[in-house]
Parts: sequence; structure tokens; C-alpha cells
Amino acid sequence: MYLLPCSECQTSLSVTPSQAGDKVTCSNCQMEVSIPKLGTLRQLPQTEEPENAVPNRESDRSVSTQIAFVALGLLALGGFLVAGFCGIRWSLITVPNTTDRHVQEIRDDYAQKPSAELIREYEQMVSDGIELGVPFGYKRFSDEKGRWGRIASISTGVGLLAIVGAFGFAAVGRRGTAS
Repeated sequence: MYLLPCSECQTSLSVTPSQAGDKVTCSNCQMEVSIPKLGTLRQLPQTEEPENAVPNRESDRSVSTQIAFVALGLLALGGFLVAGFCGIRWSLITVPNTTDRHVQEIRDDYAQKPSAELIREYEQMVSDGIELGVPFGYKRFSDEKGRWGRIASISTGVGLLAIVGAFGFAAVGRRGTAS
């Protein structure tokens, strides 16, 4: 706030930069005093703000920028911790077989079986149906490994986005304090 002297009684009036160009009524002589434009207003003496004064918007923005930076930093840390855990789980799961290898083993096995046994297996498949009630063990391992890998990838992406956001807020905060 700036101290603007009344043009009639010279009483100091407190005005803010947002009032530049407006008019204010003097509390002493009730005269209407024109507030100069911002450039001229900034040349006037400033008032001493009391300790319990409301903080300015720049410091509010700075604090909110710092809070956002810390929150995004913590989110990035959490994302990377989850990604690390899931990545370790993914790497520890070994899949003993693949579908292609399993099909090849069945073909090799059928090539060595006698015709009568193949006919009995075919008849059993026709009567029981081809649908499997439970997937093969290697397929369950493969599915579990895929789930851990997807969670690790998503967590890594969240961590990277949080890092980019945190550095964006840091840049905004730095730009705000520089001006």
C-alpha cells in the first residue's frame, strides 16, 4: 500500500496498486482525491504493513506452487516404488512353457502314438467337449507375469508424468519469484 497525500488537507491516504486511476474520499476533509496511475503511484512512500496483514498473492502462489511440487514429487516417488516392486515380481516369475512350444510337444507326441490311442482320445474329446475348465499351468504363470508387467509399466508412466508436472510447477514457481 502507498501513502497518497490529500490535495486539500495533506492527510495521508492508504491506497493499493489496484486502485490506480480511481478516486478515493479523504477521511479527514471528505474531498474526493484522484489516485495517480501506477507508475506515479509507485513513487509515493509505502505504508508499513502490520505483522498480521494478509499475505500477498505472489507468496500465496509461491506456497501453492511449492505444495504442488512436493505433492507431485511424492506421487512420482510412490509410482517409482510401485513400479520397482512390480518389476521385481515380474522378473522373478518364470514361465516354464509357451503355447507354441506346448502345441509342438502335442504334435510330436501325437506323431509317436498308435492310431488306436489317437482314436480313443478323439472320441473322449467329442464326448467331453474340447473346452478346458482351467487354463494350463504355464498360461496362468504367463498371465500373472503379464499383469505384474502392466502394473509396473503404468506405475512408471504415472511416476514420469508426476516428475514432468513437478518440474513444470518448479519452473512456474521460479518464474514467479524472478519477476
